[in-house]
Amino acid sequence: MAIYTKTGDKGTTSLFDGTRVDKSDLRVDTYGTFDECCAQVSVAQKSAIHSETIQHLEWVQHKLFQLNAEIATKENIAKLEAKSTLIAESDIHQMEEWIDQYTKRLPELHSFILPGQTLPSAQLHVARAICRRGERLLTELSKSEELREEVRKFVNRLSDCLYIFARMEDQAETEKKLIDEILRRYLERSGEKRDQSYLKLNHKIFQACEEQAIAMGVPVSMAIVSKSGKLLSFYHMPGALLVSESLAQKKAYSAVAMKTDTHELKGLVQPNGDLYQLETLTEGQVVTFGGGFVIRDVNGEVLAGLGISGGSVEEDMAIAQKGLEKLKEI
Repeated sequence: MAIYTKTGDKGTTSLFDGTRVDKSDLRVDTYGTFDECCAQVSVAQKSAIHSETIQHLEWVQHKLFQLNAEIATKENIAKLEAKSTLIAESDIHQMEEWIDQYTKRLPELHSFILPGQTLPSAQLHVARAICRRGERLLTELSKSEELREEVRKFVNRLSDCLYIFARMEDQAETEKKLIDEILRRYLERSGEKRDQSYLKLNHKIFQACEEQAIAMGVPVSMAIVSKSGKLLSFYHMPGALLVSESLAQKKAYSAVAMKTDTHELKGLVQPNGDLYQLETLTEGQVVTFGGGFVIRDVNGEVLAGLGISGGSVEEDMAIAQKGLEKLKEI
């Protein structure tokens, strides 16, 4: 089926409710501007590095589609509501929560900033500026057309949200460069050049685990230990339980100590099992519930252990599996 209809050849277009207006109509200009904003948000998302922001920008794009559908409806909002979700007060609160969370994590500003130190941040600032242009058009449209208060509030809050996302992208890049520099200096002084590739690999495993944890809404702690049981890498997500720190390390240690994924040990420590009272005999150093996995090479030799803790056993295992899948890809 052809995507062209020829109905707009004379300079008119159809709104959602069937009303035909000029393509230069203020309503068309307004939702066209937010369509441009959505496209720019998509560009920014594809180059962003902060995993939480990437998830949030996906949400923003869906909301902009809903926003445009409403602006493109002149008369029959009930028809739209029957087919689509309208922008709600809860959407505004969601953006306010993100703004508050990020503001607490970012350094205070005491002056204006240039629009972006990094490419994804600069792209988000472009999206913010487009959003502001759309807001000006929306304000003018509201003088002659009835618009819901939630729509005006959403647009105003969105530009603030895009601004804080842009700052977080700059901060994420700053932190990454700092970590890389610390790592470079450490390796330079220690002479352990070969460890650099392992540390980068561990970082990618943790990134995959974190993305899955965010998608599930479960903050966790992550640990990787060497085949001799020494801690190599550790990461505690904001909001993860304090007890998860030690449990993640114990799970990773248990996996390499027993050369078995920890959920496989559960049956062996039952009263009639071969490893009954294992946890007691090891003074709690070995745990026998899910979340600890052995990392092996292509020949099946034990290389390291991965431990995830912070959710239920099933959640920890699902998050760990994403890290192992990333390892296979690499």
